[in-house]
Amino acid sequence: MSRPRRFARIIVVYVASLVITVAMLVWWIIAVLPYHWAVLTGGSVLLGLLIVGLTFQLAHALGERNYSRRQEEFVSNITHEMKSPLAAIKLHAQTLEQVAPDDEQQSVHFILQSVARMETLVDNVLESSRLIARKRRTPLAPTALRPFFTSYFDEARRMVESRGLAFAAEVDTQATVLASDDGLRRVMTNLVENAVRFSHKGGEIRCRVADAGAAVRIEVEDDGIGIPRHELTKIFDRFYQIGREISGRRGGTGLGLAIVAALVKEMNGEVKAMAIDGKPGTRFVVTLPLTESAS
Repeated sequence: MSRPRRFARIIVVYVASLVITVAMLVWWIIAVLPYHWAVLTGGSVLLGLLIVGLTFQLAHALGERNYSRRQEEFVSNITHEMKSPLAAIKLHAQTLEQVAPDDEQQSVHFILQSVARMETLVDNVLESSRLIARKRRTPLAPTALRPFFTSYFDEARRMVESRGLAFAAEVDTQATVLASDDGLRRVMTNLVENAVRFSHKGGEIRCRVADAGAAVRIEVEDDGIGIPRHELTKIFDRFYQIGREISGRRGGTGLGLAIVAALVKEMNGEVKAMAIDGKPGTRFVVTLPLTESAS
């Protein structure tokens, strides 16, 4: 459960408990006062202790929320500061790549790969912090999906095939949705990289974009190790990672799919993960509503 939802539930429980407690106290005074002073006194003390306990619980929840907010701000600030040295390392490594002798090219290439991984990690942490703070990156705008995905799949194909996997893509839509290019690109990149991470060399990543009534259906499917059915509803939770016996040493931070879910929600869509009946692998399905003019 996310922290905002958990905090809202605590508030609701506190207010409801307080109302019930006060109602019980009023009833206690009216019903018992004329007959049993001792019972009234003991009951009033117990009800008072209940109110104090509920107030303490609320204060604890407020303190936890404030601490969590400060922690998120600290992580966001530190992560943002990492972007400058990473950019400097990348620039110098790219310069070395142009002049380094052949026997040093592998080392330079490794540096550039490591910088790229760090840049992805930094971007994911920053995006996760932004989504938790509910700050919109850019306003949503009508986005034509065919030109976007035609361009994106050309880039994704090179990345997937460089990992020893086949890539198949189909774009069967002329639809327009409310989205941001950057948000949509991040959704697709996280889904495709997730599919690559859990696939074996020689496998295939399949993507399809097609109309589905008043929405567009975007699928990313792999034939990798798959995800246990009982974990399919949990994988969009922040920091959640599937069991080590399944994921092995594939790494990851548990942020990618949480970011996907939050970005899709920003676009008024839905995302689901499902097992493929009778086959290994996982299918992710994103549905985005058409713009009013397109529907």
